[in-house]
Amino acid sequence: MLRILLTLLLALASIQSTYADQSSLHIKDAWTPEAPPGRMMAGFMQIHNAGSSPVAIVDARATGFGHVELHNTTMDEGVMRMRRVDALTIDAGQTLSLEPGGLHVMLIEPQQNFHAGEHIEVVLIDSNGNEYPLQSEIRPRRR
Repeated sequence: MLRILLTLLLALASIQSTYADQSSLHIKDAWTPEAPPGRMMAGFMQIHNAGSSPVAIVDARATGFGHVELHNTTMDEGVMRMRRVDALTIDAGQTLSLEPGGLHVMLIEPQQNFHAGEHIEVVLIDSNGNEYPLQSEIRPRRR
């Protein structure tokens, strides 16, 4: 009986720890510029880590896209290039900005057309396998 009780307590502690990790990231102002049909799209947002340890986003997925990658835009001999990154790390108490010309979520192989005012369902995944669902608002592309 004691063994069962201890097992249940350990399971509850694990669930509480996972819940605490998942609630440590707060994502706001998620948006995606509208793109011509069939073109890749990029996701931008603010990710705040309210937890006491760093969180590394290592993967993502999005409804309506073949796959998603984490990218950074760099200047290489006068040419802007997008390079895949292994992780987006958000230090404890800090906010990471994903914005045009910098870090972003690359939405690849769109399976439908997306228009301003719609939303894309995106899930960020950290190195512990915790998932952070969000909605990215499609906004008109700036001209």
